[in-house]
Amino acid sequence: MANSTKIRPLGRLIDKANSPFWVIGPDGRLVFLSAAVGDWLTVEPESLIGRRCQAGSSITDDPLDFLAASLAAPPGILKSGTASLLIQPTFPGAKSRRIAALDTRFVRLGQGDEAITLAVAGSFEDHLADPVIDAAVVLRRQLDSWRRRHETIAQGVSVGNSRLAQRLGKQIRLAGSVRSDVLIVSPPGCFAESIAASVHQCSAAGEPIATIDGPLMDAELLDASLAAVIAHLADSERSTATAILKGIDQTPLEAQLRLVEHLRESTHRLRLIAIANDSAVVSSCADTEPNPELDVFLEASLPVGITPPLADHLCGLTIRLNPLADRVADVPMIATAMLDRRRAGGDGLADRFARAALDAMVIYPWPDNFRELDQAIRQAMRSCPGQVIGLEHLPLAIRSYRPNESVPKQQQTIDLDQVVAQFESDLIREALESSAGNRAEAARKLNISRARLLRKLESIGAGDSP
Repeated sequence: MANSTKIRPLGRLIDKANSPFWVIGPDGRLVFLSAAVGDWLTVEPESLIGRRCQAGSSITDDPLDFLAASLAAPPGILKSGTASLLIQPTFPGAKSRRIAALDTRFVRLGQGDEAITLAVAGSFEDHLADPVIDAAVVLRRQLDSWRRRHETIAQGVSVGNSRLAQRLGKQIRLAGSVRSDVLIVSPPGCFAESIAASVHQCSAAGEPIATIDGPLMDAELLDASLAAVIAHLADSERSTATAILKGIDQTPLEAQLRLVEHLRESTHRLRLIAIANDSAVVSSCADTEPNPELDVFLEASLPVGITPPLADHLCGLTIRLNPLADRVADVPMIATAMLDRRRAGGDGLADRFARAALDAMVIYPWPDNFRELDQAIRQAMRSCPGQVIGLEHLPLAIRSYRPNESVPKQQQTIDLDQVVAQFESDLIREALESSAGNRAEAARKLNISRARLLRKLESIGAGDSP
């Protein structure tokens, strides 16, 4: 009863389909035929159940046996497991009763004596070359190959085969192989938090973690944010915990110094994974005890805003994320990986990109990096009714971007009255200086009356001039 209950929903779905579908049992007899088979053969499907469906089998004079035998899979199905055949069933002795020929695909499931054969007939165009599908298949193979090689770091940001992607993968694997303080230097929109979470999961799975938004912290709020992990560390001398600090370069000084105290008190049991913005230049903080070698190292590796005591904890492992615009070669694979994730999450049915859509994504500069790409794919999937995302489904900013078009310079607003007044004031002052302060002489040089000159001097605030 349980098995029949499970098969009924499938049978109803198959019966609703327009394509004829049938199943050949292990003994070579028909065990299931959909309603569409009856419409195609103009017989009741139940009348063919149990009849032999094998090529070359002995056939009686019953026309239904001829029909059943004509539905058989071609030779070689046992070895290949799949086959294609053009089937045109006929009734013997009934020339007027011709049945339309249909392409049929056969698939063998199982092994040995328990194997069954599924068949579906219809109109197929899989023998025709489709550049979009061919390109999608190649891209899918590349992505699957990358996933097999990097299953431990399967983050969307690290997808790709470029030099920068390979370098990032090595950095993530190294940081995930040891429990150590880590600095992640990232442009905005590069999902640095997911990288931090991946590093934590690989190096210290199950360890308590506290995520802190650095720019919003002060010393007291930092203590409150770390209260749970600090209490965990106090339970045992062997206890460990991790703190992920977002925006460390924008964290107030007092909060940074308080964090240093927690790190020292925990004697390395509290591990820090910090995220900094790479748009800042190198550190300008001066150490209390100058060390030329250390200063050179810090200046070459750390962003502005990190205090030297905290920099000492982060001078070991650094992961640097590059802007998406620097990884043009990886954009198709990254976009496909994001498409897979969105499709699995139910955002749409699309499973590949048209060539024009990929070309537009490759040339677009992506100012908000991976986050903008992910949002663009989400919008495209929701607006795409089919399986192929075309150029028309992408956001307007992407599909209308033209890299070779010159950007018009922004025109500066000019206050004409102010410019004219300043020019007039300069001429009057020059005339007065050249006339040694004689206003009558200056008026003659300016070709205006003395009274008018006096009014002008009052308007520019020079009425008290000699």
